[in-house]
Amino acid sequence: MRLPRHAPFAIALLLAGCQATSRGEGSGPPRRAPADPGVGTAQPARDTVILGQATYRERVKMPPGASLTVELLAVDTATPRVLATAKWPDVAGPPIPFSLPYDGARVPAAGRYALQAELVGPDGERWFATPAPVPVVPGEGRPVKLLLHRASGRIAAVPPDATPGSAHHWECGELGVMSRHPAGAGTVRLDANARSWTLPLARSASGARYADAAGNEFWTKGASGHFTIDGEPARDCVQARQPSPWNQALLRGVAFRAVGNEPGWFVEVDRGPDPHLRASLDYGERELDLAARPLASGFSARAGVEDVRLVIERRTCVDGMSGQRFEATATLQVGTRRYTGCGGWLGE
Repeated sequence: MRLPRHAPFAIALLLAGCQATSRGEGSGPPRRAPADPGVGTAQPARDTVILGQATYRERVKMPPGASLTVELLAVDTATPRVLATAKWPDVAGPPIPFSLPYDGARVPAAGRYALQAELVGPDGERWFATPAPVPVVPGEGRPVKLLLHRASGRIAAVPPDATPGSAHHWECGELGVMSRHPAGAGTVRLDANARSWTLPLARSASGARYADAAGNEFWTKGASGHFTIDGEPARDCVQARQPSPWNQALLRGVAFRAVGNEPGWFVEVDRGPDPHLRASLDYGERELDLAARPLASGFSARAGVEDVRLVIERRTCVDGMSGQRFEATATLQVGTRRYTGCGGWLGE
């Protein structure tokens, strides 16, 4: 059968059209099929972070071994979902910085999100927590501030009593405080950082309140309270499980104690006619335990061929790292090494 004369040209055009359809228009790259508007496309996983600080208003120092946990929540449903969590061990006082990483693929921009946090003591008890989730916009890049509140029912210890002669220990801000009640005196004796106060019992609507005319006050109710000294803002107090290093020394019968920094060191001298001088030097690299001889300005001793001399001056001393005040300056000379710091006489 013979084809019409225009057939070869029609066939050529048809083949050319097929080739153009398989390549896309012209000689460019192939066309992509349009996405189905009803089907979302998966985003590649990417790690992002939320920066912020956790803080609280109480002047309470967290005990060693405390930890901060921060969680990112999706709150666009009736039951919040945890999307990311991170924990920071061995945190100290506020503000506590945090950097919470999260997977951006799990956090679409249209969602609603919040942060929650808690501070937990070394024994697992909750000290502080956010009272409610705090709204946050992931990816915004703005640091978040989380204000934590005292966790209700945190202290499960038996409330301290005022049994004569009994000692109780407190963390009052940065101070480790020991309280004791002399028999029949109606007063409380407080010791902290080689300083002491005796306050008389005062009128109180609740709890046990002791105060003097100078404005010093110690007020406790159960296992918490506050302590005001020297006209400074009140420090919130919580019951401590062990004495501070200063009050441990006082209970051991140490007469004088001093500490210093860079390098870290401390020295203690016993009471009695034949005192011993004990020192830990250079962050604990060298230890001394020597028979000491009292002097008008301090103590002297011998460590092998080295002379050891502790010079004490009764004048106000401020620790350069902690900002705490002490009632004496101390200079410890060991051979050619000289250590300076702050201290005080214990139990005076």
